[in-house]
Amino acid sequence: TTMDVMQDQDRRVKTLRRELEGWREVLCFMHSLLIWEKHYYPFISISAVTTLFLSIWYIEPSMLTLFSVMGITVTLCDYLVPQIVPWIVGAHFWTGAHERRYEQIITSIASLCGLASYISNTLTTMKESKPRTYFVMVTGSLLLCAWVGNTINNLLLTYLIVLVIVLLPGLKHHEIIQKYLSTALKTFANLMKSSVSAVQGSGSVTEDASKKRE
Repeated sequence: TTMDVMQDQDRRVKTLRRELEGWREVLCFMHSLLIWEKHYYPFISISAVTTLFLSIWYIEPSMLTLFSVMGITVTLCDYLVPQIVPWIVGAHFWTGAHERRYEQIITSIASLCGLASYISNTLTTMKESKPRTYFVMVTGSLLLCAWVGNTINNLLLTYLIVLVIVLLPGLKHHEIIQKYLSTALKTFANLMKSSVSAVQGSGSVTEDASKKRE
C-alpha cells in the first residue's frame, strides 16, 4: 500500500543518513559537480571519466587486476574519507544550506534504492504469475546486451555508459533533455501533419481527375 511505501522510504532515508554521515561533505561537492552549478563543471566530469578510461586503455590490466584495484580504491576511500575530509574542511564549513542539500541527496538516493527494489519485486512477481513473459523478456534483454557487447568494443561501450550516467543529472537539472525532447516531438508531429496533408491532397487531386474524366 501507499502507507507501506512511505514508511519504507522513511526507513531508507534514516538508514542512509546515518550510514553516509561521514561522506556528507563529499556528497555535497559531487552533487554540485553533477548538476553543473558552475559552467566548467561538465568539462571536469568529462575530463575525469576520459582520463580514467584512457589510463585503463593504455595500461590494459587484466580483469582480475582491474577489479582488485577498484576494490582497494573503494576500501581506502571508505576508511580514509570520513576521517580526513572533516579535518580538512573544518567544522565551520557545514551550514544550513549544506544540510538541506544533504537531505535532498539522501532522499534522491533513497528513491533510487526504492526504484531498484520495486523493479526487483515486479520481476519476482512476473516470474511467479507470468513465467513465459518473464522468460521472453529477460532472455531477449540479455541477448540484446550480448549482441551490443559483441558489436561494440567493451571498453568504449563502458566509457559511453559511464559518461552518460555522469552527465545525466546535469542534463536533467538544466532541463536540456526536456528541451530537446519537446523539440523532437514537435518536429515529429509537424512531419506527421505534413504527411497526412500531402496524402489527403493527393487523394483530392485523384478524385477531381476521375470526375473530369467522367
